[in-house]
Amino acid sequence: MVAWVKVFGGICVMIEVRQLKDGCKLEDEEQRVSARLNGDGFWCSFRKGESFYRRCMDGTIVMGAEARPVSSDKSEAIHQQFHQWINSISLNVDVIVKSQKLSINSYERQAALYLQAYPEEVSILPPDRYGDIVIQPAIGCPNRQCTFCAFYKEKPYQVLNEQAFVSHLQAIQDLFRQKLVSAQGVFLGSANAMALSQRRLMFCLAQIKEKLGVFKREIATFADPDFSARRSLQDWEELRENGLRHIVIGLETGWGELRAFLGKSGDLSKVAAMIEGAKLAGMSVGLTLLTGVAEEDKREANLLHTQSAINSFNLSSADTIYLSPFSDHGYIKAESVMEQKWLAESLRNVSAAKVVPYQMQRFQYFA
Repeated sequence: MVAWVKVFGGICVMIEVRQLKDGCKLEDEEQRVSARLNGDGFWCSFRKGESFYRRCMDGTIVMGAEARPVSSDKSEAIHQQFHQWINSISLNVDVIVKSQKLSINSYERQAALYLQAYPEEVSILPPDRYGDIVIQPAIGCPNRQCTFCAFYKEKPYQVLNEQAFVSHLQAIQDLFRQKLVSAQGVFLGSANAMALSQRRLMFCLAQIKEKLGVFKREIATFADPDFSARRSLQDWEELRENGLRHIVIGLETGWGELRAFLGKSGDLSKVAAMIEGAKLAGMSVGLTLLTGVAEEDKREANLLHTQSAINSFNLSSADTIYLSPFSDHGYIKAESVMEQKWLAESLRNVSAAKVVPYQMQRFQYFA
């Protein structure tokens, strides 16, 4: 931690500057202000008093742990507060100097770059992959029948051709610049990159490695076993050797009858086969489960079926179960949150996998 001094209104005030791999963290205890800047000087988070803000890649600003979007007028005021503060700092630090040269128009141009880079907005990621660079070899969902889905119902599945994918990677390089150095991993979107053929998916992995390099946490993706290409163990091993490390399957429930009611296959055999293939190849697996989707008189049956299914998958401590309360147009019932807690306790008794609480509606693709 390096301490600096600035002159503000004739008074010397301590500013703490902590260098990060991509940018820096600034702390002004006197004014109760702090901010994280990326390597290009754009603020990513900004705290003023009790108010905490984060900036999203699409240009919106959200507030607090609940990530509540703020109005456009409020966003402009937040930008102005930040610029007034950052411009009062008299330090010859490269990132700070860059930040002082940026205007609100600079932030608007970056948001426009995001819209150009992504053929489809980044709607959702698993909670432990929020810091990943999202790459979209395909957009939309090949199923679109899930009754609970708030992301892909109106988005047909479309695979980017090779030229379009290469252009997509170039746009991502232009957008993220230095963040490509600090990012820990890559996530393939949108809803199911595993629906790509083996040849096409291998092409995408090779291009990512060539143009962006190798990431510490490597590459993860969503996968729907009922709408994915069939793969041999050799195929799975080939993918693992080329950087695919983690697949996330939307199980939702281990009860086939309820799963079919939710718009997915009631037959879990393809889920089991995909888990087995991925794990034999050395990958880790994530499973999402929804809480609050079973009627009150069926919750016990849902728990028993789900426990049985999870137990049969032979998950290890390298794997993860994500528990997300069902959201009905943004409203989550208290019962769903309560079920999340007791389901977590129950699943820890039958599986070695990590059990992680998750609220999908709070996701934003943060800068």
